[in-house]
Amino acid sequence: MTPLDTVRSLPGVRRAWPGKNHDLTFEQLDDHGRLRAGRVLADGTIQLANYAVDDALPDLSPDADAQLVVHRLGRRAVMLGADRASKLLRRGRADAVARVSQQMVDLCRGTGITAARVLWHSGSRVDFELLPGRSLHDLGDEALPGWRRFIETWAQLTSQPADLPLHGPADEARVLTQWLTWAEEHHALPDLRVLRSAVERTRRDLEDGSSPAVLIHRDLHDKQLMWDGETLGLLDCDTAARGEAALDLANLWAHIELRHVQGLLAEPTRLLDLLSQLPHDPRRFSAYHRATRLRLAFVYAFRPSARRWLPTWVEQTLSIGATT
Repeated sequence: MTPLDTVRSLPGVRRAWPGKNHDLTFEQLDDHGRLRAGRVLADGTIQLANYAVDDALPDLSPDADAQLVVHRLGRRAVMLGADRASKLLRRGRADAVARVSQQMVDLCRGTGITAARVLWHSGSRVDFELLPGRSLHDLGDEALPGWRRFIETWAQLTSQPADLPLHGPADEARVLTQWLTWAEEHHALPDLRVLRSAVERTRRDLEDGSSPAVLIHRDLHDKQLMWDGETLGLLDCDTAARGEAALDLANLWAHIELRHVQGLLAEPTRLLDLLSQLPHDPRRFSAYHRATRLRLAFVYAFRPSARRWLPTWVEQTLSIGATT
């Protein structure tokens, strides 16, 4: 039995991530509904951490007056309190997160989009204000007004001059290839030979061209956008960079397609029609779109709950790759 087989056999597992030495980390809801983090070693040994305890995250505590909503063992955690969201990180990692996040707050000012302000930070913790409303993901088919606001404002934000690192096509290709490697190490999907061929073709397409670098979020999807009927908010800005606008657009587009396959969006066509109004290079969008869909296939291969719909997603993704 592989580590991934072991994770899939455990009750209550929400997500898993490939780690070093062919091991996996995972999140699991225990019998009390609490989020627990664990690890499965290459030999199948299961290590389950106590609730909200992680030696690598010095500011994580089970006594905190907040709900633990993310815990990637040894890497990061997120806690939601009454007036703030806190990211708990390894020592020395939080300063950069706070700096980029606050920079994005400043860049958003006056664009019609707001980003979560940094309330406080140390070397291993960043506290953010809570943005009003619900995510476009949670709003589902009722999120159309929020999506319209996004279409009206996003181009203005991306045009802001930003002193941020460049994330180019080669960088995105490396991310995709790394996920393929992890999937192969863990035998996470069938037809990996076909998927490798699709990744190699997509990598060539990504690296065979470019468009002007603009401000991008780099992890933009419907869970990152908050809407309260008036204000559009942006979460998790610490991945912001300069890169091709097609990356963010393709990531949003693929996630809308994903929600439809997951059964969470009844009619995605209206949203995709809206997104198509944003200026973009069709050729660059095509490459990033296929890269995003392939990456999501590998990411969700490590989530047991995806087994019902993931074969459909992979089949559709390979079909797109075969026709472009």
